[in-house]
Amino acid sequence: MAVVREQGVARLTLDGAAKEAGVSKGGVLYHFKSKDELIGAMVARLISQCEELQHRHHQSLPDGPNRWAKAAILAAFDPCGPSRDPVGGALLAAITVNPELVRPLEVKVKEWVARMRSDSPTPEVALLMALAMDGLWLQDMVGVRPFDNDALERLKTQALTLLDGKA
Repeated sequence: MAVVREQGVARLTLDGAAKEAGVSKGGVLYHFKSKDELIGAMVARLISQCEELQHRHHQSLPDGPNRWAKAAILAAFDPCGPSRDPVGGALLAAITVNPELVRPLEVKVKEWVARMRSDSPTPEVALLMALAMDGLWLQDMVGVRPFDNDALERLKTQALTLLDGKA
């Protein structure tokens, strides 16, 4: 991931990854048979980080409706979230070259949608909030940040307020 952060996914090689990790190329090949497998593992790691962050926020919330959607909102606005990692944007570019790399994300997003539906009295509102968070995530991933921190805090508050059924 350090190679991708510093040089971009196009310059990622198994040799470069081995050098950065301080292992032999054979050591890398033992775990990853190709560059695509290595990129797939990075995508899986980002998915896992998102999952862990959502669970952490979910556990911090009181029981009640829209708990999973609220956790998704809090995760999307979390300054330590994986969407802030520049490796995400590079992996997004890799996914466009090899669409098979997006399959694990597709599976996980379906799971997240099902979770939000499961505890929402108005699933459509929860899903609209999730789509908005996906837009925010995509902006972060590609380095587009049209909002300052104060505006982001107001957007987060408004999204959570909407899920509580207040305008």
